[in-house]
Amino acid sequence: MSHSTTTVSGTTATLLLTLCAVGCGDASNTPEDGLRVEIDDSAGVTIVENDPAATDSRLPWQLGEQPSVSIGSVDSGEPDELFAVRDAMRLADGRIVIANLGSSELRVFNADGSHAGTWGRRGEGPDEFVGGPTAVALWPADSIAAPDPGGARLSLFDLDGNHGRNVALDASLSNVIDLLPGGKMVASSVLVEPETNGSADLVRYITEWALLDADGTQLATLGEFLYTEDWTIRGPDGSVEGSSPHPFGRRTSTAVWGEFVAIGVQDSYEIKAFAADGSLVRIVRRSGDPGSPTREDMDALVDRRVGGLPDEARTQAMSMLRDMPPVESYPAFAEIVADRVGYLWVLDYRMFGEGDPVWTVFDPEGRIQGLVETPPGLDVLEIGEDYVLGLVTDELGVEYVQLWALDRGAG
Repeated sequence: MSHSTTTVSGTTATLLLTLCAVGCGDASNTPEDGLRVEIDDSAGVTIVENDPAATDSRLPWQLGEQPSVSIGSVDSGEPDELFAVRDAMRLADGRIVIANLGSSELRVFNADGSHAGTWGRRGEGPDEFVGGPTAVALWPADSIAAPDPGGARLSLFDLDGNHGRNVALDASLSNVIDLLPGGKMVASSVLVEPETNGSADLVRYITEWALLDADGTQLATLGEFLYTEDWTIRGPDGSVEGSSPHPFGRRTSTAVWGEFVAIGVQDSYEIKAFAADGSLVRIVRRSGDPGSPTREDMDALVDRRVGGLPDEARTQAMSMLRDMPPVESYPAFAEIVADRVGYLWVLDYRMFGEGDPVWTVFDPEGRIQGLVETPPGLDVLEIGEDYVLGLVTDELGVEYVQLWALDRGAG
């Protein structure tokens, strides 16, 4: 996940002055690169409508051919043996802090990848993690914050790893997703009743999202959003044996975008930006139809899932998958990440995750700038001005946190 610390236009008045430079009301703006955008303002909410960028609309932004730092090892027994990494961030001095959920620690590495220290451990003490850190981000007063949902708290450390204090969280809002500049938190609540969408075998679980103040109190609700779209697994006699996220299922993605909380539900290519008081201030859209899975797509999925299994296991898996219901449409996008200079990166959806990852990049006002590619298999966690930090998991399940140089060229 991305942790943006750069302020972009934070008030509606400032935002509208910026946008009026390119067009107000229903005016259209067609930049020299041919990317069309329409900007409208309705009841204080700025709506930015974009056409998709052409496949050759590449920004002059390039990642290095190889990672400049790669942290990870196989059976070393050392701190660089990572497990269940949930987040990572780069500090101003080049150190990389990794939220290693598997060991309930924050592991810190120098700019050259050598181990610099380990903060916290599993336990219930004030400087320990009950369930483990699920994220890591900058906090005011040169602190580093790590949510610990299992302990219903947020742990704060200084830049030397000394534990400062914990912020108690309500148990129903302890799942902190991200942190805003100024010490506010984005949290999702416990699951509410699922929607079935008319099918007993396809359910959509919903969560309520909220903004929390630095002391853990709730400031505002952001509304209810999709958590996962699951399919029900039934036994030979029709009884329900469990459920699993649908392989083509849609969900919600979020990022801290400057001063805003950006939330996108994958049903459509629409991203809503909320201010720190919970008010909706911007909606960014891109036109286009994501399409719907066909029966052939479903069959190809089954083949991929069970093709390499032994005969008995394949037969059992086939019986479980054959009646899997199709979803209404593919996800409109795969992920959103905001970089530290105010740009929003939206990852294109790829069936089965195949092909090179392509991101559509929006400027701080929500206008498409062009496309950027990242290395296959890199789960992007943070994007700085001149780097991309991400997680790679190899075919053996070994995890590596990698730092890639990012050259933004002249653009």
